[in-house]
Amino acid sequence: MPEQHDFSLCMLKNVRNAARAISRRYNAFIHHLGLTGAQFTVLILVRNNPGKTTSDLAATALLERTTLVRNLAVLERMELLKSQPLKKGIGKSHRLTPKGATLLEEALPLWEEAQADLKEKMGEDSFLDTIKALQALSKL
Repeated sequence: MPEQHDFSLCMLKNVRNAARAISRRYNAFIHHLGLTGAQFTVLILVRNNPGKTTSDLAATALLERTTLVRNLAVLERMELLKSQPLKKGIGKSHRLTPKGATLLEEALPLWEEAQADLKEKMGEDSFLDTIKALQALSKL
């Protein structure tokens, strides 16, 4: 019989489970806008990095470029952002459309509610400690 391992302290398992749980919570706050949490974060990424290329955005967000390309394409079909070829070189730059900017402004107060809800559930110190730990893990 194979050896049994205790995965209760497995970082990978726990981080992935936590990511799914957090995504569900944030999605619940914004789903009526027709956005997912992942789409919201991409809109924020584009808004905060105007004119950046797909590769630059992927590097900034620590995303696989192909994953970001798929998400950008969905948001472009929703007319929330516009992609355009670079004048020089290969690639595209991205910007929010007026519709995307408006939807993002509607979503931001809901994101703030989701943040406050999670902070209340966890306690402020635990919330902030978790953010710091996740930021440190992201730099590995």
